[in-house]
Amino acid sequence: MATSLAPTPRGPRIGSHRIADPVRAAIERLTHEIFLKKPPPSAALAAREIHGLLLAEDGEFRFSPGVVPSERTLIRLIGEISEPQRAKSSMGSKQRSAHEPHPGEYRSEGLLDLVQMDHTRADVILVDSTHREELARPWITLLVEVWTRGILGFYVSFGDPSIFRCGRAVANALLPKEPLLEELGVDVSYPMHGQFHRLHADHAAPHRAESFRRACLANGIDPDIRPRGPAHFGGHIERLIGTMVGRMCLLPGATGGNVTQRDGYDAGKAAAMTLAEFERWLLLQIAIYHNTPHKGLGGQCPAQAWKIAVSGHLPLVPACLDVEHLTRQFLPVRQRTVQAYGVQILHRRYWHPVLAHRIGQQITVYHDERTLQEVYAEIDGQFVVLPMVGHYPDVSEPEWEAERQRLRREGSAFQADGAQAATARYIEAARREVVAARQRTASSRQERKRREQEGVSHSPQTKGRIERAEVRWLPAADLPQDDWLKWRK
Repeated sequence: MATSLAPTPRGPRIGSHRIADPVRAAIERLTHEIFLKKPPPSAALAAREIHGLLLAEDGEFRFSPGVVPSERTLIRLIGEISEPQRAKSSMGSKQRSAHEPHPGEYRSEGLLDLVQMDHTRADVILVDSTHREELARPWITLLVEVWTRGILGFYVSFGDPSIFRCGRAVANALLPKEPLLEELGVDVSYPMHGQFHRLHADHAAPHRAESFRRACLANGIDPDIRPRGPAHFGGHIERLIGTMVGRMCLLPGATGGNVTQRDGYDAGKAAAMTLAEFERWLLLQIAIYHNTPHKGLGGQCPAQAWKIAVSGHLPLVPACLDVEHLTRQFLPVRQRTVQAYGVQILHRRYWHPVLAHRIGQQITVYHDERTLQEVYAEIDGQFVVLPMVGHYPDVSEPEWEAERQRLRREGSAFQADGAQAATARYIEAARREVVAARQRTASSRQERKRREQEGVSHSPQTKGRIERAEVRWLPAADLPQDDWLKWRK
């Protein structure tokens, strides 16, 4: 080529370094150890550390100052590390995803084909409904229908994400929202619901639970769990959660996204909304979102895209759908062997006459953590309600476990406050009593052995007897003298 004949500028090529191979190898090794880690230091700090380790006279390398590059050169070398390599070593999955190539497309093939689900803790503190005092930040679960970008379902709770809460959210997505809107007293249009085909969620434990997967498959849903780590697979739900969380800064008790935003502001004291009030606010925000133009839809609103997609569509849910059966399918499940007294979950027992013919068999039991009074056994494809044996308060399982933990803590405190030392003293006293009783028993047995005679033998046994002299008592008048009654000096 003609360009190969063109004269080249004098001096080293841009980007080249006159560094000896041993020094370059040491720099690369120290760069991986010091800079490419979580969390990474600044380039200047890493360069200063590397420069010192290369020159240290008592260190591993001990290079002469003439062959070690300056700190500015080391900073330049660190700056030449590629973004994907730096992201892979020093960033979390969500940050790293923005610096990695993502060829291809994860797309939906039509209405209700693909739904994404994820959870987030709301950036707002709520209050209790009785005293309206500071309580906690709730968890929100959202499901987005990718084809129309509509929010197909949601669930709000103070509990951490679990199989139970995932099931509540999926059931909310499948079922019409009119009963829920009527119960909360919210007048909005929320037509999004229906039987969807694929559920896309992250690698969290509740999503991978066998009971959750079985419930999804029983309702025609393929639980498509994405690989661990990369967040770009769930881009639609991630953006939706970011949108919803961003709107919470308008609420009393909003915590803000970082510490700087909360400087001089006490979110707990400012909190004013209960869980029900927050749910009503969230439904209004969902309605606003559905009527806002979406870039991913070419400027259409999710509500508009949904209306177009459902026209001429088959029924969104089966006509014979049993709501109670559906919600129970998504409850946490336990395998139990039927005993003579029924089945036992934790310290509670449940019984139904139908179990009498299944003693010794293993059955599947579903339990709703909102109540202790009953569980649901799956027998011949149907749910049989097993009432509790005995009397327990009508509280939720978390409340019951919290009370048990409180009693345990009180018992531990009592033990630490002298009861443990007193118990140790009592144990030692009881042990001494047992040892003394053994000694007395052994001594008594030895005494009885001595009293017993020898057994029968060929040699006649001599029965010895102690001869006792007869005692003769004399009257006082016959005594020779009476000075024996006087005290002797």
